[in-house]
Amino acid sequence: MPFDRSFESSRLLACLAIAMVWLAACGGEPLKTAHVAYPTNAPDRIRIENVTVFDAEFLVVRAGRDVTIANGRIESVVPHGSAMEDANTHTISGEGATLVPGLIDMHGHIASSTGPTWEFGFPTPDENLVGFAYSGVTTVFDPSDASPDAYERRARVANRELVGPRIFTTGKMLTCPDGHPQAMVQAFAPGWLAWWLEDQVATAIGTVAEAHAEVDSLAESGADGIKIAIDAIPLSAPILRREIASAVVDRARDHGLRTVAHIGTTQDAIDAAEAGVALWVHGVYKERIPNDKIAQLARYEIPMVVTIEVFDRYARGSRGPIEPTRLERETVGADVLARFYPIPDEFDLGPLASWIDIANGSKAVGMDNLRRLRAAGVAILAGSDVQSGVFPGASLHRELRNLVDAGMSPAEAIRAATLDPARYLADGGEVDSGLIAEGLRADLVLVEGDPTRDIGALENIREVFLGGIPIERAPVENDATL
Repeated sequence: MPFDRSFESSRLLACLAIAMVWLAACGGEPLKTAHVAYPTNAPDRIRIENVTVFDAEFLVVRAGRDVTIANGRIESVVPHGSAMEDANTHTISGEGATLVPGLIDMHGHIASSTGPTWEFGFPTPDENLVGFAYSGVTTVFDPSDASPDAYERRARVANRELVGPRIFTTGKMLTCPDGHPQAMVQAFAPGWLAWWLEDQVATAIGTVAEAHAEVDSLAESGADGIKIAIDAIPLSAPILRREIASAVVDRARDHGLRTVAHIGTTQDAIDAAEAGVALWVHGVYKERIPNDKIAQLARYEIPMVVTIEVFDRYARGSRGPIEPTRLERETVGADVLARFYPIPDEFDLGPLASWIDIANGSKAVGMDNLRRLRAAGVAILAGSDVQSGVFPGASLHRELRNLVDAGMSPAEAIRAATLDPARYLADGGEVDSGLIAEGLRADLVLVEGDPTRDIGALENIREVFLGGIPIERAPVENDATL
């Protein structure tokens, strides 16, 4: 379906508006969203009494525990009633609830727009931080935050000037000339603007010298890692050559940084692994991995963030309205949810149509690949890939349901969003989160029921603790009930 003239004009105006937003380094108009805040007077010491504690290492729950928090850390985890009484300790009842480590989203974009694609919305980083925190996501690995204030935002969250999860980010991703995501800009933005926007979403590198220079720049800016794109979106787009990818990896190592790779096919995964990347930040979603390649991928000992939900979300988009989960109803305005369907007749997917065809079958393919990779020993980490219709925080919970549907136990799925990502982020050192143990960060989520029996219980959140502070939470105020 071709664009009509009025829609094309609106698209040009939207692209211009996006350019103005980038130039101003701002996040756009506020959205109706949930409320989170640090309390005015947070208690110095907190004891969660008689709570069931999830042990992410041994995948069991231990009932009847008292967990004490002080100075942002877990001070003790002891049998109920055995902790020393202290009049200055604020107590919270944990009866009927389970305490789990704060969730870690290993593919959580913060400077992203989650509205319908055809609205060409502004990035909404502050609102996205709210969605993550409200939903119990206490740490985010953001592989590709191209916004000019990415590192400043990370610092503001760390200093508690903004309420949100602890942030690790790669900064702007690296790709080949005209590769993903620059090819997406070329497909949808007018030529007079595309030349400028391309460099805002990713940096193209075509030589070893360019690779070295860009890695140096990212490292000096404060990146926590480097991201490269090795995937053709649209399907006709070129892909970063292995020798250039290797140059990125080697230079990143000189700075003490690891490189992660966006992949789509089995060969993409192999090329990235041979270049030396430390993490696949998508699964192989475009095809069923040949049986003889499963063992090869496992031998690389590279974790994989499969992101089943993001591809399935695009596939579901044409089938009907969003059927919101509990957390989506609590964190996303009803007006936003309603705008995703029906898709405007004048909206033309253009060169992305063939990619959407692949997305329509990606869930079954991704789950089959996940099962076989897990059986071969590949570590699976949970990530959402926040973007249009993939809402921060709530979509990580959707992804955990996908992991369970693909054969993981609920406890294994929770570990894929707690301890296993924490181990990756620790880079061989001692973990600072991901477990409920003495001395670790008190990033915690208190939920009703037992999520190791029903992964859906993880959405029934009583309390979220960010660095030991129980944050205020209130759902979005909607005029209509969905």
